[in-house]
Amino acid sequence: MKPLANTLCPLCGGANTCQPAQAGHFDVPCWCTTTTISKEALARVPAEVGDKACLCPGCAAGAGDQRSREADISRG
Repeated sequence: MKPLANTLCPLCGGANTCQPAQAGHFDVPCWCTTTTISKEALARVPAEVGDKACLCPGCAAGAGDQRSREADISRG
């Protein structure tokens, strides 16, 4: 089985730096195996790409969650 070649974060559209997707095989280490992924970020992943695309480190850490909250506050 090969990883999907999805190299963009489904939340922000930036590079997700997924090493398996870039290498085309799973026998390379990836940053996501040693970090905690924000539950809020996972909840924002569109269903059609769930389990098919990786988040970028910033979105995985919840950075997009904070930007989303700030935008909601500014719209008031």
